[in-house]
Amino acid sequence: MKLTLKDGSIREFDQPISVIDLAKSLSEGLARVACAGEVNGKAVDLRTVISEDAAVSILTAQDKEGLSTLRHSCSHVLAQAVKRLYPNTKCAIGPSIADGFYYDFDFETPITADDLKKIEEEMRKIVKEDLPIERFELPRDEAIQFMKDRNEPYKVELIEDLPEGEPISFTGRVTLPISARARIS
Repeated sequence: MKLTLKDGSIREFDQPISVIDLAKSLSEGLARVACAGEVNGKAVDLRTVISEDAAVSILTAQDKEGLSTLRHSCSHVLAQAVKRLYPNTKCAIGPSIADGFYYDFDFETPITADDLKKIEEEMRKIVKEDLPIERFELPRDEAIQFMKDRNEPYKVELIEDLPEGEPISFTGRVTLPISARARIS
């Protein structure tokens, strides 16, 4: 398999390789700052396995799509921190935006500036834990039940608003999924 890199060089591999493993084979430093990949012009997750000839770029925070991916990941970390500290909080959406990211939450009681400091500290802890990120898909009715079981009514509503047949994927720790790829987050 031949992979053509952004600089025009070609790397050959005897077997399929993930984007992150490709980055590691190029440079450990590149792998540490990699946020996403681009395969044949399409942005992909670092875990994406490439199994045929392709044009591949490793995206970092210096790239528009890489920065967007990093910001989206930050919104996941924010949601995870909030759920750890305030388990009864309901999550709505948390997208990457042009100049950062945000997440809409429904807290039981209003939060304060001190709470924001706690949330930021918890986010730092989560990042240091370096937890594996897992992705899985569920059929629509199972995804709805999955979110109902977790008492996430806004996520249920968002899933119900998706077109029939839309793939619904979740990322995060399997025991506490943070969002679904199909703009549930």
